Amino acid sequence: MKKLILGLLSATFLFIVGCSGQEVINVKGISENWESKIAYEIGEHEQIGRGFIKYLGSEQLDNLSYEINYPATFSVGGDGNMGDLSEDSYTSFPLTINLPSRNIDMVRDEIENISITIVWENVSGDSFEETIELQ
Repeated sequence: MKKLILGLLSATFLFIVGCSGQEVINVKGISENWESKIAYEIGEHEQIGRGFIKYLGSEQLDNLSYEINYPATFSVGGDGNMGDLSEDSYTSFPLTINLPSRNIDMVRDEIENISITIVWENVSGDSFEETIELQ
């Protein structure tokens, strides 16, 4: 019984110590037709951003693509697309942003220099492009 309790206490301690090194940085941005909110989790072993882009416009989307614009010092890139949205009323789309893990201080200093460029088409065939500056 003592070993079981000691084992549970040890596991709990390791979990708390492992999670305590995480720092969360929240950024958001808005453009004429889009908004985004991202929570970056920065730790010794993982740097990742989770959030969304949300369409604020009134016209029905047909398709969209996005590009994550990282600072040159990050040496990574990211993009995605969603097609055939004409039959759905989706306006919010999840994002996962992988950050470089080699230099935590650089990531922390440059994280607000990330922006998102979105290109979309409505069901009428009109194309648009906007960039969301995250702060």
